[in-house]
Amino acid sequence: MMLKRWCFVASVFIAASLVTTAPVFSAESFRAFRQKNGLQAHVPPEWFLRGHFIAREKNPGYAFGPVQDFVRALGGTTAWLIEDMESERLDAASAAGKKIEYSLFLEAVLPDRTEYWVFVVLPYESAQAWYDARRAYHGGKAEEYYGKTRSELERALRQGLSIKAELRFWIENGETSLQAPETVIMSRYKFQPVFDLGTGRRPDPAAKSK
Repeated sequence: MMLKRWCFVASVFIAASLVTTAPVFSAESFRAFRQKNGLQAHVPPEWFLRGHFIAREKNPGYAFGPVQDFVRALGGTTAWLIEDMESERLDAASAAGKKIEYSLFLEAVLPDRTEYWVFVVLPYESAQAWYDARRAYHGGKAEEYYGKTRSELERALRQGLSIKAELRFWIENGETSLQAPETVIMSRYKFQPVFDLGTGRRPDPAAKSK
């Protein structure tokens, strides 16, 4: 009888320990990650948070958003972060009156894991400006890599979307995933697109509700 009672008490203690220690481990994990990567808190511009985003670097299939809706979909405790050197680069560009692409980390601390979603902020008003920035880097290969996407983004912009970010990759518990964010956010978080770049149409609300 005493043995059974001891086993019951031990099991309760272990379960309680798991509940209380998981968040502590997660907190230690994100603090270490921030320090290792030189990350600091950052307040993104409102036009970025209200804007839409693509989630695959080459040949994205969909546009999602707004960014602020994706943040809410993650749950947990979230924070926007920027690398210290990236922050200095952004400050220098702003002082010179220039608008540049730069990277932001969206940190989501959950009880069992910590995720980082790395966005590239896109300050462009047109798909052509977005394409020109890629052509400046890739040269003659830009048309092969991004020509199709440029046309699809032009079509999305004509229908009222504001593409202000690219979700480039994501990190979970310190490991960079090889999966495209486009696939993950639709499967894991059921975060559905607002525009099909391939068909040039918004999803059918009736089909989405089925």
